[in-house]
Amino acid sequence: MIAQVKDAKRRTRFANACRGLPVLDALLPLDCALFRNSQPWRFYAGPTLALELSGSTAWLAGHANPAELASFLSFCGCESAILDEAVCPPPDGWHKAETLTVFGLPQGVDEALWAQLTLCREAPAARVAQALYPADSARQADFYSELCTKRSRGRAVAWTLEQGSTVVCTVGAYALCNGQAYMACGQTAEPLRGKGIGGRLIVEMANSFAAEGLRPVFLCAPERVRFYTRLGFAKQAEYARYVPEK
Repeated sequence: MIAQVKDAKRRTRFANACRGLPVLDALLPLDCALFRNSQPWRFYAGPTLALELSGSTAWLAGHANPAELASFLSFCGCESAILDEAVCPPPDGWHKAETLTVFGLPQGVDEALWAQLTLCREAPAARVAQALYPADSARQADFYSELCTKRSRGRAVAWTLEQGSTVVCTVGAYALCNGQAYMACGQTAEPLRGKGIGGRLIVEMANSFAAEGLRPVFLCAPERVRFYTRLGFAKQAEYARYVPEK
């Protein structure tokens, strides 16, 4: 039975379901630890399942009965679910929309990719949020709040590249947990896209985490696989995003 994480038993189940999984073992346990009390509606566990609701997306580690999972996601109004389909059967009546490739830093990345960068390693959270969501004030506010909470506990990092007083590129790691650094929310200002600064900033941050003994990982949409492969990142796993049948 899928139930809200309210006691020690379910917290243990939640953590066990995530254990050792790239991205999921960093993101889900950290979010649960930081936001379980203030946002209890986000976190659920089954006997072998960890589930976090993030907006209309459900993140799943472990596995659950496909029929029960479909009913639960429908009740929650979910429009997509990210899961490791090697161990987690998809919800009944859902189909695969895309494959998200898990990338991580391989050994021996070319140092020329991140050399000679000028960056801000302590970018104000408000400027990062504005750069990522310039046209969505509500999303800005949510992102700002979550970043501040995680960063105040040493669990998140956000970097920017700036041109004068303007943020032209940003990338962050938004779950430093269980030996992983889950990197996400990379963005380059449109006039400077295609010039390589975003790729170099990502590699700089990944290399920094690797030097600290953290394993940098991130999810990649199908159209970006070639980009990250060119940078020298190596595929480590695959998760799938499912959506309900129309």
